[in-house]
Amino acid sequence: MIDISRKTLRDIDWLLLIVPIALTILGCIGIHSTAPSDDFVRKQLMALGMGLAIALFLMFTDYRKVINDYAPIIYGVVMFLLVLVLFIGKTINGNKAWLHIPGLPSIQPSELAKVATILMLSRYLSKSRGAGTLTLKDMALMAAIAMPPIILIALGKDTGTMLTFGVILGTFYFLGGAPKKLVIAAVLAIPLALIAVYPHLRGYQRERIDIIFHPENADPRGYAYQTIQSAIAVGSGGTTGKGIGNGTQGTLGFLPYAYSDFIGAVIAEELGFIGILVMLALYLIFIWRLMDVALNARERSGTLMIMGFVALMTFHILSNLGMVVGIMPIMGIPLPLMSAGGTAIMSVFAGVGLALSVRFRRFVN
Repeated sequence: MIDISRKTLRDIDWLLLIVPIALTILGCIGIHSTAPSDDFVRKQLMALGMGLAIALFLMFTDYRKVINDYAPIIYGVVMFLLVLVLFIGKTINGNKAWLHIPGLPSIQPSELAKVATILMLSRYLSKSRGAGTLTLKDMALMAAIAMPPIILIALGKDTGTMLTFGVILGTFYFLGGAPKKLVIAAVLAIPLALIAVYPHLRGYQRERIDIIFHPENADPRGYAYQTIQSAIAVGSGGTTGKGIGNGTQGTLGFLPYAYSDFIGAVIAEELGFIGILVMLALYLIFIWRLMDVALNARERSGTLMIMGFVALMTFHILSNLGMVVGIMPIMGIPLPLMSAGGTAIMSVFAGVGLALSVRFRRFVN
């Protein structure tokens, strides 16, 4: 039985627990204004409750045991779910990423795969070697951990989610001490690879990229439609916004799927620049508290795990808000904790619980 003493309560990083709750509730405000039914908010709040339960459970669980003993099991189960999605998964907007189990809410295994991959890479770096320079063998084995979810998600045509695993792998290469020459070569190779891949992209993908560099040529009736409507929503909010439920682009349906990928535009339209500042402040506090726990972790495995989580959250936030203001192509990357999606919320709270577990054990051998 868990003994929750006054010392335990004092040792909880309350900001790290409260801020994600506040972000989820802020997201629910935008979802309530734009979703087709109240079921979306209800499911979001259910996911919040389940996420909190997961966070509290993991907070009192030794994160070292999770990384060393349970990570391979978690990874194996999630890979099985990703394979299952390819056969019986539900396709939404061309992406086959959801698994519906009778009697249970739909889940998105690719969100769970992010956490599983971070755990496995943390386990490899902390268990197989100490701090230092990675060898080519190390890098190949780490790539072998990341490739199964990348391939399985690519088969489901979820390009945006697939890219996040590249960010996770790249982060662990950096944290593990990849040779400087390889890091420089990789940085230089990225724009060259994008140029080489561009002609082979699908038409709608090229159009979404073209609007970023040539907005004057964008077809407002084509795939540039969402980007244009999002920009209108952001610009029309002004300083204080139009008020909750009084937006036009999201509430009246001019901005499709505003409750998921474009929830940031809804907040900007209804709560204005002030609402966006509050949202950004909450995200900054969230990232700051995670990094503080990582820097004070007693063991390297805890630092690696949390920093992998930080990189994932930062990539999601920057990519999504970049899409909202039209400086990034639309890739279907949700805004953490705020976009509609129960599995994503529970995955983030799992990361929060593990971070709190690291904090609890920062003075323990």
